[in-house]
Amino acid sequence: MPLDESKAKKKKRGMKKDYILGLAIYRQSIMNSTLLDFLANTFVAHIHLPTRVALFSLFLIIIGLLFVSSRNFLVLLGSAGLLMFITSPLYIGLFVGVTSLLYLIFRRLEESPHRKGLSYLLAAFFVFIHFAAMNFELLHSPWTGPTIHKFGIAYSLIRLLMVVVDVGNGKKIPLKFFDYLTYLFFYPTFFQGPIERIEEFKPNLALSSPLPTKPWAQIFLRILGAFLKSWVALYFFTLDWKNYFDYPQQYSYLYLLWGMYARAISFYLFASMANDFAISFSSLGGFHLEENYNYPYFKRNLAEFWRSWHMTFTRFLRDYVYIPLGGSKRHVYFNYLVVFMAIALWHVPSLAFVIWGLWHGLGMCFLRLWKNFWRKIETKDSGYLRSLQLWMRARPRFTYSLSTLFTFHFVALSWLPFWGGHPQGLSMILRILTGNQWSLFLWEIKN
Repeated sequence: MPLDESKAKKKKRGMKKDYILGLAIYRQSIMNSTLLDFLANTFVAHIHLPTRVALFSLFLIIIGLLFVSSRNFLVLLGSAGLLMFITSPLYIGLFVGVTSLLYLIFRRLEESPHRKGLSYLLAAFFVFIHFAAMNFELLHSPWTGPTIHKFGIAYSLIRLLMVVVDVGNGKKIPLKFFDYLTYLFFYPTFFQGPIERIEEFKPNLALSSPLPTKPWAQIFLRILGAFLKSWVALYFFTLDWKNYFDYPQQYSYLYLLWGMYARAISFYLFASMANDFAISFSSLGGFHLEENYNYPYFKRNLAEFWRSWHMTFTRFLRDYVYIPLGGSKRHVYFNYLVVFMAIALWHVPSLAFVIWGLWHGLGMCFLRLWKNFWRKIETKDSGYLRSLQLWMRARPRFTYSLSTLFTFHFVALSWLPFWGGHPQGLSMILRILTGNQWSLFLWEIKN
């Protein structure tokens, strides 16, 4: 009899455990719905976009050869038409209507004595509209899905923010109306960047020759390299990510560690591949675009990483958010946190991205404290730490390699909540840091 009772208790505990597991997974699926909507099919979208960019570059070459005088207007029509084809008439109609109205407002604002204050109010309104439009169902279409929809709105927001803040600071819009629309709707950069400043994009509209802006061999080698990146990412760094994040207890520590590396490497390969296509195919049509990635995983600290990852975006944050807040001159730690929370919420307003933003914001704070600490050590004539500092400086390659490895792993860990959501991503970090011994949540208890 006692044996039967013991079996019954074990069975009851097992049923309770299964119930908790199912309930926890269900709750997390609801919590992560917004995040998963945004991240679903992102890589697929980055593969499909270059096909249309390649066709658009052919269009640029043809109109540059045959319709030189009306080239810019035709570029606008071609961009708007292609965007309408892959989104919806309502989507592009609203964009054209809103941005046209804003052009008139910007022109009036240029002459206003209160332009600075008004420009910041307008910028704040843009940010509010951005978050409202991110989930505006009428802007969705069967062809775009949430990923394309949100990328298009997000990049357009940044371009408009740069224009309105520049106007508030006394700059004139350097483009006429149709050229301004071409800047905003230029197809190769609409969904994936680079995020050009309006004065950087202006020289492209003054060109009358469709000749490539770079040597042919260099362009085609870069296109070939972009195809190679996508192939490597798909065939060597693709895992069953849903099971990886939702059921980590079924995998070994080495597999979890490999997943962290695979996620970090494949993310860079896909993101840089998309920009390689945009820059190369635009160059074929006579449009020069700014570089966006500069081997970020080979940088020796977090600050250098962010100066090399999505460079046009981080440059925007530096010039339009970080420096106006005070930069490195006042309340620098607060500024770091604001910048990285802005990056996080620009992607998706969710707890997972808040964790990711805090991870990098606090990482930048620690890096500054670390540098200040070693500057103080440098003023000392002797001591263990001073000797260690001199020893490390005498071996620059070793020091650079060590700091680069640390930076890469710090960033790679941060991509886990970025892609896995919360709490799966945070729990995965804990598993990797503790050799797969600790976990945060009930459904990860090993059977």
